[in-house]
Amino acid sequence: MKFVLCAFLTAVIALQRAECLKRTYYIAIREENWNYAPSGRNLINNRSIEQDEHASDFLTKGPTRIGSVYKKALYRQYTDDSYSTEIPKPAWLGFLGPIIRAEVGDVIEVHMKNFASIPYSLHPHGVFYEKNSEGALYPDGTTGSKKSDDAVDPGKSYTYTWQVKPEYAPTEADANCLTWIYHSHGDAPKDISSGLIGALLTCKKGTLDSKQKRSDVDEDFILMFSVVDENLSWYLEENIKMFCSDQDATNQLKNNADEEFRESNLMHSINGYVYGNLPELKVCVGRSVSWHLFGIGNEVDIHSAYFHGHTLLDRMHRTDVLSLFPATFVTATMIPKTKGKWLLSCQVNDHVQAGMQSFYEVSACGSTASATEAPGKERRFYIAAEEMVWDYAPSGMNYMTNKPLTEPDSDSESYFSRDGGYLGGKYLKARYISYTDDTFTTKTHLAGSDVHLGILGPVIRAETGDVIIVTFFNSATRDYSIQPHGLHYEKAYEGAKYQDGTQKAGASVAPGKKFTYRWKVIEGPSSADPPCLSYLYYSAVDPVRDTNSGLFGPIQVCRKGVLDGSGHQVTNIQRPIQQISSKKFIYIYIYTPTSRFFRVDCLKNAVNTAVCRQVKFICLFSISLNRKSYTDMHSTLRIAFNS
Repeated sequence: MKFVLCAFLTAVIALQRAECLKRTYYIAIREENWNYAPSGRNLINNRSIEQDEHASDFLTKGPTRIGSVYKKALYRQYTDDSYSTEIPKPAWLGFLGPIIRAEVGDVIEVHMKNFASIPYSLHPHGVFYEKNSEGALYPDGTTGSKKSDDAVDPGKSYTYTWQVKPEYAPTEADANCLTWIYHSHGDAPKDISSGLIGALLTCKKGTLDSKQKRSDVDEDFILMFSVVDENLSWYLEENIKMFCSDQDATNQLKNNADEEFRESNLMHSINGYVYGNLPELKVCVGRSVSWHLFGIGNEVDIHSAYFHGHTLLDRMHRTDVLSLFPATFVTATMIPKTKGKWLLSCQVNDHVQAGMQSFYEVSACGSTASATEAPGKERRFYIAAEEMVWDYAPSGMNYMTNKPLTEPDSDSESYFSRDGGYLGGKYLKARYISYTDDTFTTKTHLAGSDVHLGILGPVIRAETGDVIIVTFFNSATRDYSIQPHGLHYEKAYEGAKYQDGTQKAGASVAPGKKFTYRWKVIEGPSSADPPCLSYLYYSAVDPVRDTNSGLFGPIQVCRKGVLDGSGHQVTNIQRPIQQISSKKFIYIYIYTPTSRFFRVDCLKNAVNTAVCRQVKFICLFSISLNRKSYTDMHSTLRIAFNS
């Protein structure tokens, strides 16, 4: 009996050990030239780099400009320690290193050889390691062999050993694979800016197949959103020498920290590509996709990654925007619903203009599945774009101090005084205005909590399964549109202008014209979400200038049965924890540079001044307040248009 028990225990231990694999990688560091825009074009609008007013600032090569090609150090994967046969990686990985994948209990063994001219290392996030496999240089008190991992000299090799211990693994509530990174950590900011960074995924047991690929999803993609600062790269001087014809003048600009020169070396990229040059993000209708996103960089690296036309689940919450900060890692799941070539973009204004945009393409892949859910109501809205003067402070008072906004030497004086030719607090804007029908003769009366909306367009509310039909009349003096977040639609109704291979009348509606948009509410709040989610709609002919001109408004996507007959949220439906709130408020916080208005020139002429001011004042969230308790407050961040 003892013999049988011992044999059984031995077999169990052997089985457990067999299930805990050692996953071996051979990674080399090599120096090579990297092109951020190999097509030579801004593929978002299909203009050449030279013809594009923004892309040319970053990518045009000149006597004192490096252009689109930079020398970098990159991680490359090989079949063995001879480092002679490279393992191809997906083109969409860009300059990121190979994806390292492992399951809970596994040991990761990385053999690294440095073929570069500078000492580098390999430091992981999200796994366990001893001090001799940390790969980070800092005064940690270690000596001898425990310091060898900190920096691997040119021509030398080192083996790093990491473990995916249970306490480092995805929890039951987590996605099947968590997103982490690895990077060189001698001088981390300079090493990463030079190109040495990659993704590491730690997965639940049974997630990976024999080829170390995901078996639980059809596709998984890694995306790094980063303003890569080539000014910090170890190779800046070499890049100047190789690509700038006037090296003396360029070095003078560098040494003087010239702002325009430094700006030209900031690559607002996704995986090292700008202006739509990221290749081959292809997915299929109805098949699950895991998106692994991370941010890295400096204080400017605050990103809102927006997936046009689809929604995702991020930590069980429904969204179409993933918020990223430096060294934040996000895992989200998508089941694509609608075919087409869709934009994937950071929504920060400066980053949009600087090229942090790419495409992902959804194909049928033989599927006949329809994106149509069980039919709900058709909810009709009639919205016009109209121009008017907007007063940011009609009372003229600062209610925090009970003093006039033009009080001398006050904080508000510089924004609201018109002395010296300044504009003050009034600006010509374009706004979305609600009407009762498609004659656009009678405006909708604002009632209840909607009175507080201010400059916002009317609230578009709908439930899961509904169809939203918006008749849009452009009563302004330039082309505008309406693009929604959080909804599904065919390409004709997207309301965004970019080169996706289709003709979209709704992408740009001319002055005096009408267009009817048709959007579907296919994916509503998840089981972990509140009864209604907050999204945004806005004009996207030129999304930066259109939104700064005033064209944006809120969308609320609710569960079935949450809205009453008038389309407002009812207050007597029980939620799992608390009663639905009796007061609903929608706020939008904006910093709006007036130089980005389309209409500011008209107002400048009206007040006979050439001085433009900035109005302090996009992230949309809703706050619901219960009169009895502030514990019922919840806010849902959906998107940010920051300057």
